[in-house]
Amino acid sequence: MPDRYFYPGILASDDLKLLHDTVRDVLQVASGDGAARDPEAVARVVLRLYRTGLTEHHKLLQLAGLMVDRQALVGGPAF
Repeated sequence: MPDRYFYPGILASDDLKLLHDTVRDVLQVASGDGAARDPEAVARVVLRLYRTGLTEHHKLLQLAGLMVDRQALVGGPAF
């Protein structure tokens, strides 16, 4: 059994790669209004979603993009 099951708060290299790829992809996709997305806000949303158990890249990408766009639209936090 890998050590990550004993230490669930520690991110392994494959976790970090998924998070990095997702943040990069969310930043590359144009937002709904054409404005640039804030990289720090995107990273916060992606990490929060990942910690809640959303680990599929495609779903994480879609939901994070929607949440960051909503956050920019209403001016408040994504959660």
